[in-house]
Amino acid sequence: MLEVLNTPRASSAVFRHQGVFDKTELTVTYAVDWVEHEARIACDIGGILDEFLLAALLHTPDDCLGRVHPRFEQALLHPTVAPLATVVEDPEGGFWAQRRVHPAVDVVGIEISSPTLKQGCFVAHRWAGYGPRTVHTSATASPFELTEAAHYGIGLVTDEGQQLLPPATFVAERWSSARWRFAELVYAQFRELLS
Repeated sequence: MLEVLNTPRASSAVFRHQGVFDKTELTVTYAVDWVEHEARIACDIGGILDEFLLAALLHTPDDCLGRVHPRFEQALLHPTVAPLATVVEDPEGGFWAQRRVHPAVDVVGIEISSPTLKQGCFVAHRWAGYGPRTVHTSATASPFELTEAAHYGIGLVTDEGQQLLPPATFVAERWSSARWRFAELVYAQFRELLS
């Protein structure tokens, strides 16, 4: 079920939904870039789930033509990529490209429901680097488990809604193809829930 946390405005809106991401059930809170979303609808572009293609797009400038690295040529020359990037052949060899898409969502929170804090932290470690992580559990946690969760920046909320630990402030070190793919998985589910 799609939950609206912030009313859509001209530039962005905040939503939340529960889904399965790479075989893990998560609740994700995210801001939708409304301008990018509308552009994707107009061009019939859904979630881009191929991580290698996202890596190619990530290495392609969005403000001018840039030389395409030979390892990304095949990915960017595929006919289905035309709405995502403009690619031109250089008469002297190689290709130049300019990206036309951007991430459509920005993940602002990842929540894991778990019977214990230990199991929840195990799952949360897998999502380090993707956004702030919080474990929801009904079990009591030992001081050691709380210290460990706090050390790794994992928040803890009881089933009654009491926040025992806030998640650490998330500061992305860099935008990676894996992080972009996760955002695209969220966006693909968002599009499904809208229809």
